[in-house]
Amino acid sequence: MIKHFKTSYWLSKPNKPMGFEVWTKESVDNNQQTPLQRAQADHWFAWQRLNGVTRNLIRRVHEVPQQFDSFLDTIQENHPYLEGLTLSEHAQNGTLYTVDLTDVDMGEVKPAAPMALFTVWKSKLLMPVAINIDANLPNAEVFKPSTVGTAKDVRAWVNARIWFNMVDAQFHESITHLGFTHMLMDGVSVCMHRNLSDRHPIYKLLLPHFQYMHVINKNAQDDLIEPGGFVDKDMYFGNIHMLKLIARHNKNWTYPTNASIHASLNSREANDIPGYFFRDDALRLHRAINQFVSEYASHYYRNNDLNVRSDQEIQSFREELVRPRSMKGEGGCGMNGIPEFDNIQNLVDVLTNFIYICSVEHSATNFPQYDQYAFPPNMAATLHDKPDRSALNLDHAMPNGYEMFSAIAVMKVLTLVLTNSLGSYESSYLNAMDNEGRSFVRKFQKDLAIIQKEIHQRNDAIIANNKENDVHEYPYEWLLPVKVLNSISI
Repeated sequence: MIKHFKTSYWLSKPNKPMGFEVWTKESVDNNQQTPLQRAQADHWFAWQRLNGVTRNLIRRVHEVPQQFDSFLDTIQENHPYLEGLTLSEHAQNGTLYTVDLTDVDMGEVKPAAPMALFTVWKSKLLMPVAINIDANLPNAEVFKPSTVGTAKDVRAWVNARIWFNMVDAQFHESITHLGFTHMLMDGVSVCMHRNLSDRHPIYKLLLPHFQYMHVINKNAQDDLIEPGGFVDKDMYFGNIHMLKLIARHNKNWTYPTNASIHASLNSREANDIPGYFFRDDALRLHRAINQFVSEYASHYYRNNDLNVRSDQEIQSFREELVRPRSMKGEGGCGMNGIPEFDNIQNLVDVLTNFIYICSVEHSATNFPQYDQYAFPPNMAATLHDKPDRSALNLDHAMPNGYEMFSAIAVMKVLTLVLTNSLGSYESSYLNAMDNEGRSFVRKFQKDLAIIQKEIHQRNDAIIANNKENDVHEYPYEWLLPVKVLNSISI
């Protein structure tokens, strides 16, 4: 089946998905695969944790997670990326990281809730250390990479990577994508339309970032997550599991810890992981959005906090954001931790994060999907049977042709570009602003052009610094401002 995927007409066309390119270029599961190709494929797996569709889970750990305690000697013996140090020494040195997907377990009979360990290799590249394929079980198997032996010898490790990425896909579509961009911002948009006049300057600021969102969310509800839709038929968890997982995370969501990229990076101690290009570009864009919103709001509130406190519309907007949810039609968004709108800075911070989620976070979450999902061995929407039964034959678990092409079709549609790039507002939005508002937009556009140039320069340097006989770093382009859309429009 994997051979069938690799010779598929669809994947033989130009602009092949990146996951397919890596799998074929690095000869994964091929007896001719070299040690360098194995290391490169391992780095790609680690790179996905930093710059793939789910980028906000990796965190530094200061002691080895207990799920790996029984396997320390096995993991550490002749490990290709630990550089002679024990896991405990890496933890003490601040070079041990984990991605924990165990909370996808909702008590259903699903044979994978994995956890993986990573380290920084040669002080510059994130590399995988081990995968516990079902870390909620006391007797679960743990797998580690190897750059020696035959394809059969490392097949169990490749299989563990495949299953880990498939579960990552379930988390991505449930939490990173649907739950905490689409659904989260849907409620914010409703609150804005209910409470802010279309003449209000904050309404004019936010409106372009909600363009088409309600329509696409209704389409997703009708076509993707309805019973018997794509999620039910062609994803591993199904819609009930997905919605339960979203509800669990929604219950624990708070503005201070979950709405800000800064808070996320700080809580995960992820500010200094090398090769975390999403982080670098996201922070650039967050600063630019914050500067734009600050100048805009400060102008219309005349640099006076009292004007914010006395603005009844903006106070009503906040009140509905924090009002508890209710099924009786009287509830709000139930957003815990939204600060009081008693000064310009608090308002600016909230508006910045809302615009960031609608544009940067959603674009980084949505538009790499085809690159990742279109080749099932790279990141499958579903797998069959159990991980231990595909360890010697990777084809055993692969989705069938219908499931593969269903995923390709959906991911192609979901990555269509339907609205303008960040800061490039349609004339209807610009015409609604006054001259001062439009001048702030032009300044924002100039700042974004600078960021675009900086990212291109960074990526050019990555390619130039890659050495022929060493593991290469991958450039990251998904947060080029021209690729970031204003709104959750698809």
